Amino acid sequence: MRVAALADIHGNLPALEAVLRDVDAAGVDAVILVGDMTVGPLQGETLDLLTSLGERALWVRGNCERNLVEVFDGTYREAGAAHEAGVIWSGRRLSRAQRDRLATLPLTVSVDVDGLGSVLFCHATARDDEEIVLVDSPVGWFGGAFAGVEEQTVVCGHTHMPFDRLASGRRIVNPGSVGMPYGPPGTVAYWALLGPEVTLRRTAYDLEDAAARMRRSAWPGTAEFVEENVLHGPPSDAEALAIFTSWAQERRARSV
Repeated sequence: MRVAALADIHGNLPALEAVLRDVDAAGVDAVILVGDMTVGPLQGETLDLLTSLGERALWVRGNCERNLVEVFDGTYREAGAAHEAGVIWSGRRLSRAQRDRLATLPLTVSVDVDGLGSVLFCHATARDDEEIVLVDSPVGWFGGAFAGVEEQTVVCGHTHMPFDRLASGRRIVNPGSVGMPYGPPGTVAYWALLGPEVTLRRTAYDLEDAAARMRRSAWPGTAEFVEENVLHGPPSDAEALAIFTSWAQERRARSV
């Protein structure tokens, strides 16, 4: 079994199309969708394409999928964050079939991968779809986040930055983001190929064409998404790590 791990697509259909072409060329047996496929300019078309993969794709719930189901069900609780308009718009445009599929997605899945054994896939951590672990997070953060997990290799997303590190006795891999990459310079789509090794991959796509296609979307955050995530490149690794570390520390302080 060789698999491709795709995280944080965020409705960037052109990036997804390009990645899936590379995935097909790599001859993988399965595509693992590591959460946050939704909330972005071309969400509907993205969900349609992912659904067309059939049983070849295994879906994992991200915080965005959970939030969209809450919007659809009328249980979403607004907190005044800037991104909430896009979440609410996206949730209100789910079909009943899409809502039902997203509502049943698991927090984690385990897959036997050639050369690696059983690999755990989750969006953020094994216990929480919003918990933040970064390439430079303290080892203790990983120990708590994956306590009780038997798998020695874990693939997670959520922070949109690719890394591969050993932490608390486990290999933790983040494939980076397909649709909203942070960190490395240049706008490309990031993903990971597993089996028998772990390879962090990057796929280029036509940015001007992608921007033109996205601009036809009525999603509230489209203009900003195109400018910041397609045409002008992502935030640097230092900027992204500083922001995510601050969020992680605030979240941990609240939970104490």
